[in-house]
Amino acid sequence: MAAKTGGSFTSAVQEMFGSLAHRYDSFNHWASLGLDYGWRRAAVRSLQLSDDAMVLDVATGTGDLAFTAARQASRTAGFDFSPQMIEIAVHKAQKGKVAGVSFQVARAEQMPYGDDFFHGATSAFAMRNVKPMLGEVLAEMHRVLRPDGRVAILEFSRPPVAPVRWAHGLYVRSIMPRIGRRLVGSAEPFEYLHRSIEEWLSPEEFAERLRAVGFAEVGYRRLALGTVALHFGRKEG
Repeated sequence: MAAKTGGSFTSAVQEMFGSLAHRYDSFNHWASLGLDYGWRRAAVRSLQLSDDAMVLDVATGTGDLAFTAARQASRTAGFDFSPQMIEIAVHKAQKGKVAGVSFQVARAEQMPYGDDFFHGATSAFAMRNVKPMLGEVLAEMHRVLRPDGRVAILEFSRPPVAPVRWAHGLYVRSIMPRIGRRLVGSAEPFEYLHRSIEEWLSPEEFAERLRAVGFAEVGYRRLALGTVALHFGRKEG
C-alpha cells in the first residue's frame, strides 16, 4: 500500500477502513492503551471554543472526536469517505441522543461546506491516510474556517528520544499485528499503521505544511512520550 499514490492509494485505504468499521472503536482504544480519550479532549480544548461555536471534524471515522467537540460547541459536523464509518457514527449519535451533531459521507479534498463557515476544525489520525493529497486537504480546512478560527489535528509521530522510539517501534511493528489479528481478525490495519507512521512527516515538517496553506500561530505539542503530536494553528482574520 505504501507504494500506491492518488486514487489507488485512497481506494485501498477506504476499503480497509470500511472492512474495519465495526471494530474501529475497539481498535483505537486498544491500540492507544486507552489514551485516545485524553488526546481528543486536549484537541478540543486547543480550539478555545465559545458556546455558540460550530466545529467540523474531518475524516471523523465513527465520530468520537466529533462527540467530544459537541460537548463544548453549539453544532458539530463530521464527515468521512467511508459509508460504513458514517453509518456507525449516526447510530452512536442516535443511541446516545447526542444533540447538535450531524454526519455525512464526503471526501476531505472536496469538503461540501461554504467558505468561512466553522469556528474550529479537528481531525484525529487521518492525515497519514490522505498524504497524497495532503496540501489540498489542509487548504480545504483553512477555507471552511472563519477568520480567527482554529484547527487542531492529532497525528502519530516518531518519538524524539531513542529508547522510547525503539520501544514504540517494536510495539507497533511486531506486537500490535499479532494481537490485532486476534482482536479484529486481521493484522493488515496494524501493519498499515506501522508503515504509515514510518513514512509520515515529522512534526516540524507538518507544521510547515500548515503554514504553507495560510495558517498562522502554528505549533505542536507532543503527547504520550512523543508518540502522538497535537498540531494547531489559526486562520488569520
